[in-house]
Amino acid sequence: MIAAMVTAPMLFAACNGKHTAPKATLETSHDTLAYEMGMAYAPSEAELKMYLSDPRTGSDSLQIEAFMEGMREGLEAAKDKKQAAYIAGLTFGTQLSGNLTQVEKMVFGNDSTKHLSRKNLIAGFMTAYEGKKTALLLDGKPADKMAAQQDLNTRMDRLSQEAFERDHAEDKKKSEAAMAQKAKEAGVNKLPGGTLYKVLTEGTGAKAKEGQTVNVIYEGRLENGEVFDASAQHPGADGKSTPMVVGRLVPGFNEALKAMPAGSKWEITIPYDQAYGARGGGPFPAFSNLTFTVEVVSIEETPNAEQ
Repeated sequence: MIAAMVTAPMLFAACNGKHTAPKATLETSHDTLAYEMGMAYAPSEAELKMYLSDPRTGSDSLQIEAFMEGMREGLEAAKDKKQAAYIAGLTFGTQLSGNLTQVEKMVFGNDSTKHLSRKNLIAGFMTAYEGKKTALLLDGKPADKMAAQQDLNTRMDRLSQEAFERDHAEDKKKSEAAMAQKAKEAGVNKLPGGTLYKVLTEGTGAKAKEGQTVNVIYEGRLENGEVFDASAQHPGADGKSTPMVVGRLVPGFNEALKAMPAGSKWEITIPYDQAYGARGGGPFPAFSNLTFTVEVVSIEETPNAEQ
């Protein structure tokens, strides 16, 4: 027989503010099964702290005891439908609050003093659930749930972009000023897409077409002079150059390769909008212009290349 359930207050015994495990009674195989389930589902202390530190929980890694108490109540609530529903709603609300916090970071950026209205969220939730007339008008018409979902994504993207541009206004200004200053240097010319170039060695060979493989010796630098990539880091068969397919690179690099006769060596400066965009990513800060020295060693014949 399955041993009688321990009463709720005894699931965890409090000792000096710490929850300690109740003494297990492993008299039957079913007893053992329950104990094994507990062991199998238990996170490590590090995992639990990481979970509680997730912004979506709205908590922090110091609240271990509160978590244990909540877990106990959740186990007991499963035996009472009303209490179980309350716990389910509490869990849903906590997850929703976590999502709201993430959205706030997107639409308010670095301004942590601003928050979205919890009251409005609940009002919208209840209106959609109850099927009542909405206060939301889109194109002059009351919006249904589907229209609200579509507008939500569009609005969130727009507000997120506005917040990003506010947070990085100075970065954008510096980036554009750097390109303008570079364009004034002697010998610097501009390609139609905005990439600046200075001819270091004039080649006399053919120019690459879209889809062709070009063997290139190059070095890429950020605006602070840091080298982020170079053909020397991953050379091709000749031990010097790296094969690249025109059309598979950032727009500014593609445009430069198609403009360079084989044998040429250029210094090119690619504006952020022809490189990795305003947001950058990886080693590239927001609004990063990129500078390369590029030497086209040879162009391989490619049957499918653009004619």
